[in-house]
Amino acid sequence: MDETRVAWQPEVDRNTGTRDRVVARHDWNGRDTLAVTIITATSQARAEDPLSLPPLAETIDPDALDGLFAPLVRAPREDTAERGSKQPARGHVRFRYAACDVTVWADGTVTVMSA
Repeated sequence: MDETRVAWQPEVDRNTGTRDRVVARHDWNGRDTLAVTIITATSQARAEDPLSLPPLAETIDPDALDGLFAPLVRAPREDTAERGSKQPARGHVRFRYAACDVTVWADGTVTVMSA
């Protein structure tokens, strides 16, 4: 799990006056999967051991997330001699996991907020 960079970012919720947000940065070229990054960030947000969390696959398909957000390879352009270039996917997905709101961004940013 050494590729996962997790940092606390306190964020004040206007309704309750308190709320903490955990932000993790997934390394697409690292050893860990996106699922590991999500589970690590969620365990920190909940202050629980990652093994005590429910399986991520019960909430969302981790392989589908990887396929959706893993860096894409564009097809070669006919007007250049290049064989193609890498361009990251864009967008985000939000879902509820382990009583937290999780947002996964295509650039590898994962935010987790207590629900």
